[in-house]
Amino acid sequence: MLIKNCCIINPTKKSILKEINYIDTSSVHDGLLVSIQHLKDNFPSRAQRKVDVHDILISSVRPNLKHNYYVKYKINNCVASTGFIQVRCNPNIVNPRYIYYLLTCKNQIETYVKIADSSQTTFPTFNKDVIENIEVLHKDLSTQQHIVDSIIYYHTFFLSNKYLHFDLIIYL
Repeated sequence: MLIKNCCIINPTKKSILKEINYIDTSSVHDGLLVSIQHLKDNFPSRAQRKVDVHDILISSVRPNLKHNYYVKYKINNCVASTGFIQVRCNPNIVNPRYIYYLLTCKNQIETYVKIADSSQTTFPTFNKDVIENIEVLHKDLSTQQHIVDSIIYYHTFFLSNKYLHFDLIIYL
């Protein structure tokens, strides 16, 4: 199955907001929300993507910088830049976090970089068709959840040991 068969890419959701919490590509890095801009007026023209919980944001600009994010929690009036490819999964078919890990794995990032580097633009970029046509191996939802749980467990284990390592270095 292709991503476009289980997810909506760049969903349109027009709303008139008086203030927004804006995420641009520099606001995220490799799954972490680094900053968010609270804007009351003069919104950037790229502030077009209304973001919901469980959405996936993949930067289509300079993919080697890994400006990608999975929206874990609701952020009121959240709007993202059109520099992101926004992926909204159908949770009856796929686990959104499973798709996030698929879209941001090392091999996939390398593919985005190759495509972006061959683009005829001022800076490396790729379009939503690349995401739409990624093949998703068919796994039932419980298997997807098991994979997600395993990734989260090992990621948490790695991070805690990384900090433990830094703590031990202080005493050497």
